[in-house]
This record gives sequence, C-alpha cells and structure tokens, in this order.
Amino acid sequence: MGTVHRVAKNTGVVIAGKSISVLIALITVILLTRYLGAHNFGIYSFIFAYLGFFVIITDLGMSQILIREISRDRAKADRLIGNAIIMRIILSLFALGLACLIISFLQYSFNTKLLVYVASLNLLLSFRMIYGLIFEVNLRMGYPYMVGIFSKLLRLALFLCLIFLKAPILWFIIAGIINILPEIFLIRHLSRRFVRPRFEINLEMWRYLFKESWPLALTTAFIMIYTRIDQLMLFQMKGAQAVGYYSAAVRLPETLVIFPSAFMTSVFPLMSRYFKTSRQSLTQAYTLSFRYMLMLIIPIATGTTLLSRPIISLIYGESFLPSVSALSILIWSEIFVFYALIHYEILISVNKQRVYLLFAGTGAVVNVILNLILIPRYGIVGASIATLISYILSAGLIIGHLLPATRVYNVVGCQSMLKPLAASIVMGVYVYYIRSHLALAIIGGAIIFILTMLLIRGLNRQDIQLARALFRKEKT
Repeated sequence: MGTVHRVAKNTGVVIAGKSISVLIALITVILLTRYLGAHNFGIYSFIFAYLGFFVIITDLGMSQILIREISRDRAKADRLIGNAIIMRIILSLFALGLACLIISFLQYSFNTKLLVYVASLNLLLSFRMIYGLIFEVNLRMGYPYMVGIFSKLLRLALFLCLIFLKAPILWFIIAGIINILPEIFLIRHLSRRFVRPRFEINLEMWRYLFKESWPLALTTAFIMIYTRIDQLMLFQMKGAQAVGYYSAAVRLPETLVIFPSAFMTSVFPLMSRYFKTSRQSLTQAYTLSFRYMLMLIIPIATGTTLLSRPIISLIYGESFLPSVSALSILIWSEIFVFYALIHYEILISVNKQRVYLLFAGTGAVVNVILNLILIPRYGIVGASIATLISYILSAGLIIGHLLPATRVYNVVGCQSMLKPLAASIVMGVYVYYIRSHLALAIIGGAIIFILTMLLIRGLNRQDIQLARALFRKEKT
C-alpha cells in the first residue's frame, strides 16, 4: 500500500486545490456568460481559442520533459529551470509577434483584432508555469494551488466589479492580464524554498530539451486542433452566437479534467522514476490510474447525458438551452480525454512520447475533415460529433492496440472500462426515470453506481483503503 497511499495523499492535495480553483473559475465563467450573452461570449471564446494555438509555441512540450528529467536527477534542477525560463521568455515574444501578425491578415473586424492584440499579452506571462513545475517534482502542490486560488478569487472580484460597471469585453481581457502579475510574484517567491533557478544559456541543454520535446510540441499542436479548431470553424461558418452556445457546453465537461490531471500530477514523477527502478511498480501505477479515473468519468458521462437539459438551465439559464444537445455528446468525449491523458503520461515516462504523435495527428486530421462536413449541416451538434470521434482516435484506443509498443497499456485501459460501463447502465435506468428531480437523480445515481460496483466486484478492499487515505494524514 506504500505506492497507493503516496499517490492518494498527493492526489488528494491536488484535487482539493484544483477543485476549488475550477469551482471559482466556473463561477466566473457562468457570470461572464450570463452577462455577455451568447454572441459576445462567442467572441470572447474565439479570442482565447485562437491564442491557444500560440501558447504551444511558448512551451514546445518542454514542461513534461523537465519534470521527467528533474525527477530522475534532482542535481540538475537549478540549471534546467533557469534555462527553461529563458527559453520560454524568448519563445513567448516570438509567439506574441506571430499571433498579432497572422490575425492582422485575416478577415475579421477591427474590434475583434484589437481584442486579440490586447489578449496576446497573456503570452508574455506564460513563463510563470515553469515555477509551478518545481512544486510538482517535489510533490508539494499545496503552494501553487494556494496561489492559484488567490489568483482566481482576485479575477472573480475584478470581473464582478466590471459587470457592476457594465464594462465592455476589452476591460475583462485587461483585467485578466493584470490578475496574473501578483500570481507571478507569489509563485516565484515560494519556489525559492526548493530550487533557486540558475539563469544561464547552456546551448547543449537547449538542444537536448528541444530534441526530447519536439514530439510533445507537435502532439500538443494536434491536440489543440481537435480541441479548439471547432470553435474557430464555427465562428467562421455559423457566427459568434453558435460559438457562444458551443463554448458554454464545452466548458462544463472540461472542468472534469482536474481529476486525471491531479492524479497524474502525483503519478507521473513516480512513473518516470519507476521506469528506471521498478517495472512492477510502474505497472501498478498505470493500472491504478486507468481503473480509478475511468471508474469516475464513465458514470458522470452517463448521468450528464440524461440530465443535460436541467444542468444547462440551472447553470446558464433558459437562453442557453441550444447548448443541451452539444453537452449530451461532448460529455462522452471526456472518457477519452481521461484515457488519453493517462496514456500520454505513460508514454512520456517510458521515453516513447513519439508514439503518441501518431494518435494525436490522426485525431487532428479526422477532426478537421469531420468539422468541414458536419458543421455546415448540423452546426454545434456536428462539431460535437466531430470532437467525440477525434477524441476516440487521439486517445490511441484503436491504433494503440495495433502497436506492440502500446498494446499492453491499451489492454489494461480497455479492461478498466468494462465494469464501470455495466454499473453505469444500471445507474442510468434509475436516473432516466427520476431525471425531473436533479438532486435526487445525482445522489441516488451515485449510490446505485457504487452499490452495483461492489456487487460485481468492480470495487475492492484496496479501493476503500485508497479512499480513506485521501482523507487522512500519513502516519509517521
């Protein structure tokens, strides 16, 4: 139980921090969505979907490589972090210039271009993410999440003031940039307890980081295509209002990514180390990751599909009911987001990150083709279907079975789906008949799912011990 307890303890901290942060962020988005309406929220979403492609340039996949390398050799941490910060600042300047240059040649209104110019200043501040890696490697995630919670509370307060003042979109974008400044100061100050970056230009280290990270950068580019290109294409084909409805639906499933990302934040450094020290522990780590994460997301997807209308009505209001159909489809894509994130981290930890490039590239190409076919005819529903299919492909669920390098991980992943699917079907019958009572459907559905999992032995004593470990301190 040593590995299980350690993962549980660190995951508990990360989930608590991320849950609070995501809750605050979700409240902020809900208030902003209701204030701006579908049309203006569509413009706001388009701006950050566009800039998301240039965020890739600021990192080029280096973050995961840095975590992997520091986990294996802590003595290099100061030089790796220092060089990475310098590299990120240079890349951020390039990304900002490129984002502004490209948008200036595209056929958008001057106001939309102006908003992009201002919002692109966010790219210059992306180097703060490097400091967060210091805490991740040391499994001390409480510090950055405290800073993150403070930052999001400040952002919520700023947005509330702007809503009270009936401010235009531009003010919200400027407030978001200002909000980042105290976060940078705090995270930099706290990180000095663990590592003091040695700022130097080590070209040999730069070459190594680029060599190891370029497959991840290209993979991230492909991921960005099948997660954000739909919003750009919707904006072009159906207008800002369609993007507003679609983005509202997208935001809800995306909040769930805190769970696999929190779990893998704890597990990834361990898997990177186990690849060198203990293959048995490595197998245990990724097996537990698949089991627990899929056990969580599959019933959530089932319940959300059946309850999508009351959920949208409660959160966004009746004016956003066109988002219901998109939500009921998009929530199923999160199963494959969970699966993909685990698969992705496994391959990086075992030095096979280039394999995932094939999965992500396939998903990106299929997504663009399907969006071109489906959006003109079916609008946001077509975009949702395209997203779901591309997520299945990008997770490596199908292609991964055909490759010897990934088959063993996919077998474990697929086996981990079977019992949660069976229990979710039982739960879904109950939720369907009680769906008019949202709270009763959610609470009763969760109880039925857990009882069914116990009955079919999808949950065991080790799982119960893990759940207890999440709520107690490790004994000394």
